[in-house]
Amino acid sequence: MLKKFLILTGASFVGFFVFVLLHNLVYGLFIHFWGADFWNGGDEPFFFIMAIIVCPLGFLVGAVGSITLSIKRLMDKHKPKVDDNTQSLT
Repeated sequence: MLKKFLILTGASFVGFFVFVLLHNLVYGLFIHFWGADFWNGGDEPFFFIMAIIVCPLGFLVGAVGSITLSIKRLMDKHKPKVDDNTQSLT
């Protein structure tokens, strides 16, 4: 599970820059082919939303999950072992 959180963190980090680049590239291509007045003050929203909202949320979830699982593993490593074969006196 830790590996999945680490992959999510890395993919979100890289995805941010990829989606920023794609947003600017699509915007520039649309202006090139259809002219600057094509947008009428609008913008291409999909890649922008992916870069500004989705990727940071993915990074946050991946980072918090990775930290939480790492701390849990450290706590489990230092927890004293209990022998299941011993019987209680009650």
